[in-house]
Amino acid sequence: MLDGIDVFRITGARMRHLAERQNVLAQNIANADTPHFRARDVKAFQFDSALLRSQGGVAPLRLAGTQAGHLGGTRNGAVVTTDRANAYSEDPDGNTVNLEEQMVKQSDVAKNYDLATLVYKRSAALLRTAVGRGA
Repeated sequence: MLDGIDVFRITGARMRHLAERQNVLAQNIANADTPHFRARDVKAFQFDSALLRSQGGVAPLRLAGTQAGHLGGTRNGAVVTTDRANAYSEDPDGNTVNLEEQMVKQSDVAKNYDLATLVYKRSAALLRTAVGRGA
């Protein structure tokens, strides 16, 4: 029902992206002691301005891989890649998971998810007010 309204569709896509990123970060933490495990992350969520120019309104928002060879490929539409370029260190056993780095990323995900939830709630309240049901 609300998927026809741009703010709900975009906010919902953002929330799904953040949920997938939280899942990948949790897997990194779970494998912090696994030899040769490479930390992974989900590519950044990008709002494509071409969506606004599409004919007949905003096209469905899809997150897709740019190359078939990405490590992890796509999961639920989100591109999962190794996070080696941003890793602070590598253990002697080849593991690139840095627990402090993962905790900072999880905090960022929680903050962004809270913001997306607030936008969704406020938009729903505005919609209810517009149809005369009050907030």
